[in-house]
Formats: sequence, structure tokens, C-alpha cells
Amino acid sequence: MKRFTSVHILAALFLLLGMGVQTYVSYSRARFRFQEKTELEMQIAQEKLRFELYDALDANAQLIEEVKRNLTHPENLYSKTNELLKRYPNFYSCYVVFPPYYYPKKGEWFGLTSYRTKDSIVSCHFGDAEHDYFEREWYKGAVQNNAGYWSTPYIDEDFDEPIYTYSNDVLDEKGDLICVIGIDFSLKWIHNMLDHFRPFEEAECMLYSSNGTLLAASDGAPKDGELDDGSWIVSRKTLQPINIRMVTAVPRSHVIKSLRLGTLLPLGVFVLGILVVGLLIRRITRDEQENARLETEQEVMSHELQIAHDIQMGILKDDKERIKAQANGDIELHTFLVPMREVGGDFFDFHRKGDFLWFIIGDVSGKGVPAAMFMSAAVNLFRAAGVRATSPKQIMEEINTVLSENNPSLTFVTAFVGRLCIPTGELLFCNAGHCAPLIYSPVTGNPSPLTPNPNIPLGYDGRYSFVEQGCMIGEGEKIVLYTDGVTEARKGRPNQRMISPS
Repeated sequence: MKRFTSVHILAALFLLLGMGVQTYVSYSRARFRFQEKTELEMQIAQEKLRFELYDALDANAQLIEEVKRNLTHPENLYSKTNELLKRYPNFYSCYVVFPPYYYPKKGEWFGLTSYRTKDSIVSCHFGDAEHDYFEREWYKGAVQNNAGYWSTPYIDEDFDEPIYTYSNDVLDEKGDLICVIGIDFSLKWIHNMLDHFRPFEEAECMLYSSNGTLLAASDGAPKDGELDDGSWIVSRKTLQPINIRMVTAVPRSHVIKSLRLGTLLPLGVFVLGILVVGLLIRRITRDEQENARLETEQEVMSHELQIAHDIQMGILKDDKERIKAQANGDIELHTFLVPMREVGGDFFDFHRKGDFLWFIIGDVSGKGVPAAMFMSAAVNLFRAAGVRATSPKQIMEEINTVLSENNPSLTFVTAFVGRLCIPTGELLFCNAGHCAPLIYSPVTGNPSPLTPNPNIPLGYDGRYSFVEQGCMIGEGEKIVLYTDGVTEARKGRPNQRMISPS
């Protein structure tokens, strides 16, 4: 009887030990799954944030050029600040402020601003002794950093939503301060980001500024004091470049609840054969972790491809812009892009200035979000350079300089930039390793390729000097520009549609 009792006690101990090991492994696996998936989702949120901030950088470049052109008539800047607010709906206000007595007749404080109200856009003078902008964070930060300054987010009292400021100093040729420009933009879109950020159904998410101000939170988010009371599993990440802190929390009870079935099933297994379970538990756990990891990677990859597709299609100009460019009836313009299963970095852009049509077509190396982000940067740089450039060579060199400055991954861009004089048919172009365009003649009905001079792709060497060329486009002739997706499709690559150059 004593031996019988000892055997049962020993079996019970083995059973409890096995159950404890299984419970611990299952709990560790659940936490590992949460942390891995949350980290991947936060990385996607980081890329989304950087994309949203490109508008501020683009507007900043435009405003700097406008300031330098209107130093003798600063009141002309109202039209530019007003225009930027109309173009970018996320902008709350836009302003230009000058250092003390820069214009002696205007006094110590002189600034111009346009800001958005609930019904309209208002432009007025800005700055006085009561509203001393020299003491504002965005003014001091811009002057001290000399390279663009991102302020601390704050909640606007009039609109009851988070506002952020990007400011920059403008210097003359001697390095003296001309003025400080600033753009306030709304972070209202972060609420939408929180609605889609759910690594788990019970997960809650909060966004804080660098000084601890709560900017946004999901509906069931815990209070500040509840995060560290032991009932939540918490993950934190700081989103750059504006230092927004993202905090994600999952109730610990949710992880424990998910273990119940995994605890009952091993109970029967241990009763039938504790030794068998002991030998198999490590392999089962390893396989389950691998399957969970693969499933998470597949979900994130699908999400990443969707984001890349949205970025690619959102940055390209639509039919309204195309119709506007050919409104005079003196030119016919067609654009066509068919995204393949793997989202890449193909892009195009164009704009008309008087009798000149400026255009670019290009292809970024790589796939997914990195290629889409690099493509977005190239298009924005083309638009910014087009404001002041006089030749395709100048545009190409400005884009190449910026892309080459910070390119640790050695991502490159092939591109073709052209300027067509519509009345005369004179085409001035510069090619950076891109596919040679075709000229279709209505007389012969056959295409003839251009033979551009060789230039390196963009993003490798910021000091490279590009060579531009010129030719004539006759009346009725067509110029066709394309990416290597056309040539690859004609080679019969699987799962890709055939695209006719016509």
C-alpha cells in the first residue's frame, strides 16, 4: 500500500511537472508571437509616418525658393502660403517670419502667415510684443539646428486635434539669416492608423509626444497608471523623425486565456504516456513557433505590398492632371501603368509650363515599401526641381545629388527626363540608364529608337555630370517612353500581362 501510494505520488509529480513545463512553453510562445508581430506592425507604421511627412519637406523646399525670389516684395509670399494650404489638406498653417528689424520700416517683428479656419483660409501679418515668435520653440530650433527642426507635438485648442510644426532657417549667400519658415500640420490621420493597427484583436494602442502628452489612443486603451501594474504586456517604439512614441498593450489575461485548451489536451496525453510527451514536447513547440513565425511574416508581407501599392498609385498623377496638360489641344498625352504581383518602383510624372511639357519616367531597383518610398522621393524631387530648373540636365543632377547623399542600401533609379517645346517640336532630354524611348512616324508607320548618351543611374555618385541631348519631334509623330516591365513581359515571364507599346 505504501509503495502504491509512492508510485501515484511520483506519477502525480511528473504530471504536474509536465503540465507546468507545457504551460510555461505555451505562455512563452504566445508572448513571443505577440512581440514579434507587434514589432513588425510598428515597423510598417514607421514607414507610413515617413511617407506622410514627405508633403512637409516638399512644401518647405517650395517656400524657400519663393522667399528668395520675393525679398524686395515680401507681401507676395501670401499667395504662396495660401496656395500650399489649398494643396495639402493636412497643413494647418504656413508662415514666414523675419529676424529683428530685417525690414527697418516694419519694426522689430515682421512675419506673414496663412492659416486654416473651419470655413476658409486667412492670411495676415504675424508677430508683436504680445506674440513674440523669437521665443517660440520652432523659431529657436530652426536657428540653432540649421537643418530643419521638428517641434514637439501639441493639442490645438481651436481644432482639438494634435498639431506638429516643421521649421527651417533661410540663409543668404554670406550665411546670414534671412528668415525662418514654418509649417504646422495636423496629425489627425494617426487616428486612422490606430484603427488599422491591431496585431491582436484585444490589442490596444496609444501615441505619445516626446514630452509625454497623449496624442491618440484606441477606445479601450488603459490609463497611464495601468500600463505598469502587471496586467498588461507592453511594447514600445519611438517613430522617427518626429519622436512620436507608440505604445502597444495586450491584456495578460488574454494570453492566459489562450492557453486553456493547450493545457487540457496535454493532460490526457500525460495520463497515457508521460515519457512520450516529454520526448515530443520540444519538437512540437519548435514546429508551432516556426509555423507562427511564417504565418506572421506572410501577413506582414501582404500588408507591406498593399502599402507599397497605395504609395505607388497615390503619388502618380491622375487623368485630371493629364487632361489639364493637354487642354490647349496642341499635344496628346497618354499614361498607362499596370502593377504586377510584386510591387516595384516604376513611376512617371509630368507638368506643363507655358509652351513646355516637362516629363520623367523611371524605375527604382528593388520591391515593396523601400522601392515605393524611394520612388516617392524621386517624384517629389522632380516636382521641386522643376520649379526652378531650365534643363533636363539640371533636374537630373539635382535629383542625383539628393538621392546619393544618404543611400546606404545602394538603391538606384533609372530615369529619363525630357523637356518638349510644343510649338517647335524641339525635345531636350537626359537619360540615366533608362530604356531608350521610341519615335513613331505616321509616314513610315515604324518605330525608331532614340540613341541617348550613356549616363549612370541616379543614386550612385552625387558628383556625376550628366550629358543632355536634343532632337526634333515632327508634326504627328509620337514619342513612347516605357520601363523594363514591357520588355520583360514580351520575354514571356510567367504571371505577367503582355503590354503593347501602342
